[in-house]
Amino acid sequence: MIHFCFGNGNSRKGIDIEQYKKYGKVVGCNAIYRDYTPDILVALDSKMSHEIYRSGYCFENTVYLGDWTPIPSVIAENMLLEQNGRIDVEFKGHQEAVYHYDDVENITYVTGTTKDNVINLQPDKNDIAYGTGNKSIYLSCEMGADEIYIIGHDLELDNNIYAGTNAYTHKTKTSVPNAWILQHKNTFDAFKFTKFYKVNLDDTECWSYYLDDTEVEEWKECENLEYITLKQLDEKFKI
Repeated sequence: MIHFCFGNGNSRKGIDIEQYKKYGKVVGCNAIYRDYTPDILVALDSKMSHEIYRSGYCFENTVYLGDWTPIPSVIAENMLLEQNGRIDVEFKGHQEAVYHYDDVENITYVTGTTKDNVINLQPDKNDIAYGTGNKSIYLSCEMGADEIYIIGHDLELDNNIYAGTNAYTHKTKTSVPNAWILQHKNTFDAFKFTKFYKVNLDDTECWSYYLDDTEVEEWKECENLEYITLKQLDEKFKI
């Protein structure tokens, strides 16, 4: 089974992800749904999850949302009475709703829910707090993918196609998130019989302006990881 896991880093700008569907499952993250319809969409951030649900996307497509557990709307309403911060509520008359409090922004999101295609992603049992992109790759492994192509997962904060839009910060250059590197390595180590391909734009550029090499030092012992270029990927699948 082949999975193409797309992040939203600038390195995937201009790539039409739809063309990969005939060769395997396409897995996307967060706001990619605004432009494409991946086979599987993953979102862990509360603000983004509520945006996706309210858009109606979840009623026609498979979506994995973090800690997405509906409760009776009347209970959610009572919980809101105890909130002193900002609230963002859209019940739409539904009998159930999902309630999230974001303690970073001091805002509560509540969205009414009904029959949909959402699969609830519970917190990681191994205590690793995965980011959405890294979680989508881990999820592909759990689904039994034999080959995973990792595209557009740039190792740089705010290097994102959707920077400055809803649920995203404005684009600024910051250091390589070490946690992302370690989360990837945990996945490579946990699924040693899965073949991973990290896709670079070319053979000189990695996924961050802050890495001088095309390879990540912490991953050099991962024997199931191979680096290829976007051109090599497209030649392999005749795209």
